[in-house]
Amino acid sequence: MKDKSRPLIATVPCKIIAAKDEEGIAKLPVIEIEAYNGGIMNVGYWGPVAINLDGLTAGESVPILYSHNTQSVEAILGQTTAIVNDKKTLKVSGVVMSDSATAKDVKTLSANGFKFQASVGLNPLKYSEVEAGAVVEVNGQSLTGPFTVIDAAKFNEVSVVAMGADGSTSTKIAAEQKRATNAQNEEGVTMKVDKDGQPIVAAENDGQPTAESIRAAAVVEQGRIVDVNKVAKDHPEIAAQAVKDGWGKDATELAVVKAELAAEKKRGERPDVPNVVGFGNKEVTSNILAAAVSMRAGLKDAEKTYGAETCQKGVDLKLHSFTDLIRAGLAASGKQLTSTRHETREFLQAAFSTRDIANVLSNVANKFINEGYGMVEQTWREITAARPVVDFKANTGVRLIMSNLLKNLGPGGEIQHGTLSDEARTVQADTKALLLGVSRKDIINDDLGVLSDIPRRLGYAAARTFNTDFWKTFEDAVAAAFTSDHKNTTTGALTITTLSAAEKLFLGMTDQDKNPLGTEASTLLCGSTAYTSAREIFASTVVTNGTTSKVSNANIYANMFKPAFSRYLTAAPWYLVSNPMGIPLMEASFLNGRQEPFVETADADFNMLGVQMRCYYDYGTDFAEWRAGVRSTGV
Repeated sequence: MKDKSRPLIATVPCKIIAAKDEEGIAKLPVIEIEAYNGGIMNVGYWGPVAINLDGLTAGESVPILYSHNTQSVEAILGQTTAIVNDKKTLKVSGVVMSDSATAKDVKTLSANGFKFQASVGLNPLKYSEVEAGAVVEVNGQSLTGPFTVIDAAKFNEVSVVAMGADGSTSTKIAAEQKRATNAQNEEGVTMKVDKDGQPIVAAENDGQPTAESIRAAAVVEQGRIVDVNKVAKDHPEIAAQAVKDGWGKDATELAVVKAELAAEKKRGERPDVPNVVGFGNKEVTSNILAAAVSMRAGLKDAEKTYGAETCQKGVDLKLHSFTDLIRAGLAASGKQLTSTRHETREFLQAAFSTRDIANVLSNVANKFINEGYGMVEQTWREITAARPVVDFKANTGVRLIMSNLLKNLGPGGEIQHGTLSDEARTVQADTKALLLGVSRKDIINDDLGVLSDIPRRLGYAAARTFNTDFWKTFEDAVAAAFTSDHKNTTTGALTITTLSAAEKLFLGMTDQDKNPLGTEASTLLCGSTAYTSAREIFASTVVTNGTTSKVSNANIYANMFKPAFSRYLTAAPWYLVSNPMGIPLMEASFLNGRQEPFVETADADFNMLGVQMRCYYDYGTDFAEWRAGVRSTGV
């Protein structure tokens, strides 16, 4: 079942043409977009989609952005002046007002021949599924299933992007400029931002920020942290500085580009010596060495990680041993290996006389630690909201469900105060770590595979540690969270009858003012006892009742509640749980938003002849909201 809260992003090809001034008067660039031809598009999470243009609504104008970035003024290009919907096709025209660096880059690239595309952002309000082979009339066209019809949607924004899905559409920008002052966060809340795109927290008459502005600013801040960590995923030092100093996505991208250009320049300034001694003068860089070692160790999708050309150069090096790696790494710096692996200390000193080997070890280790991490169950994600934090301090807040709905404005237009829950909750990250080493014995055995085996084990240990902490936090909270006072607990093994009773309790839960929560259950969380029954209920379209005379009835819960099993849970109880995008049962906090462990390598201490690898993982696990689920004791 599709998640109605997910936005629908339909991308379309475009062409940008710079216009000329007329009679010395500079004009704002005009943008024209053939946004949708009325047929079927393949739209990411939604799959094949047709938009019923008869059900599409829009305001008088919508923003024109770059790459759907709603959090930075830098990404605002302008706004539409006309939206033409003739119920068969959708066309948009507008003006580009901005003179930002992004807008200038778009115009320059277009003038140089780059073929931009456009992307239309919609908020689906109602949809229906068309079965395979069925033919329906949409936008005056006969379309054949399977696909999803978006029967009603709101047109939110249109963006200039680099990729597209609807091949019959196009965008033209003819020839400049005004800086916008509003940005929109991920939840659609419009708020003020400063000249750098950072949120400005509104204040009440007494000078104190309002609860609404604090919450909106927090949402934008969390989104910023996620964005900068994604942009700087291969540059942790830049990501840390960006989070600390409040950089946005664009500033972080610029810092990454500068760092990579500086590294490339540094490599180009090396002495004019043969790249490889004893390797047939083949090209050797840290990245090629990492690719060679990773492929030798069996890394999945190595070409996707390093690129086909780099992988081929890695194959050409023919690295088969630890000694081969050290020799090639030294050769990249114009050095030669003069000791053997049996002379362990001299061997390691030679290896770490250049940063290339250390960089290769860290590069390879971080690829394989994720393989080990992924071998352990990830059931926790089905009931959890991930939250980025910027430090290890305990952050105390209130329950996620407030007791108020929005209220009418007062006679003078004033906004009435709401009240937050008095039930406190805490989120806090901490660090877990472990140290392993490539020993002298491993080096003498000349086994290159140890460079992948150790980080795999560290990743596996990190994931098991997280799961142990996460499910202990959950089970420790059960007694206080699921009670008769909360009206979210029942009894009985998992059957259609007991599931119906649990669903009734879930649908009956309200906030403190007895208002419905307005969310739906999505997951059956089980220990080992109920998991088979959960899968049968999910997969079966009929259920059989009776003993001597069996009667088959339709299963109203088929494909409704996704089964989720954890080996860490107590066997008998089972839980009917909300979608964590609506109301999370648990929260996991990660330092700077990074959800994977780190691994680093270094020359060992004096008392150990070898190489050390340390793994550390910054996270916290906390119970979030008791209204997010119903528990059955299972007996």
